[in-house]
Amino acid sequence: MNNDKKARRRHQRICEVLQEQEHMQVLELCELFHVSPATIRNDLTVLEKKQLLKRIPGGAVSIGRMPQNTIFSARESLHMDLKDKMADYAVAHLIKEGMNVALDAGTTCCAIAKKLADASCRCTVITYSLPVANALVHCEHIEVFLMAGRLDKKHESFHDDVAVEAMKRMNSDVFFLSPNGIDPIAGITSSATDENIMKRMMHEHAEETIVCADHSKFLKKAFKTICQLSDIKGILSDSELSGEIQQKYSAMGVRLYLAEK
Repeated sequence: MNNDKKARRRHQRICEVLQEQEHMQVLELCELFHVSPATIRNDLTVLEKKQLLKRIPGGAVSIGRMPQNTIFSARESLHMDLKDKMADYAVAHLIKEGMNVALDAGTTCCAIAKKLADASCRCTVITYSLPVANALVHCEHIEVFLMAGRLDKKHESFHDDVAVEAMKRMNSDVFFLSPNGIDPIAGITSSATDENIMKRMMHEHAEETIVCADHSKFLKKAFKTICQLSDIKGILSDSELSGEIQQKYSAMGVRLYLAEK
């Protein structure tokens, strides 16, 4: 791959990461893309001239940020129909009566919570996500444990020391993990750096982990690795996942649960 093509691909990924993160530092981007600070600073200058981001001291933020909305609500509208189908599949096939279910702070996990609210399955839900807890607040058949502390209003989640200490005492039968990218080498990755400690802890305290990722998350690598592909039970995705990608991950021994349209 020539240098121009590498730069274009890197520019695209920088913009994607900034849509997920409130901001990114130059050194964080260097670690993510394995390039020098000078290269990243040049990338940010180019993208700022194209009005795709705004430079700040030591890093950048996305111009596309929506200050009137939370990051969570902005992401919730993406691939909404696919997430609903994935949530239907999870409730019908992956969650059993009496289970202790840990739900991540992702939008697909919130969709699962809403489907659980309408289902008859009695279970216990453990989460650090405010929208997930709110979706279940009036459900008599579901017991909810919210790992709460200081509220991160942008992400609508709890991930401070208080939440971490609470999570240390909880165990689950299954953890539904929402990543930003699934890479054959880096594994299950996330760009939500503040939430990563909760993601890792929920994974470590679960009997099994099922990753919830629509087709757009495959062959992508975010900033931090949460766990490896060999550490999970499988990946819940949608029917728009290409046959080529299905074959690639199946050949690696990854079990795929595909929700039909």
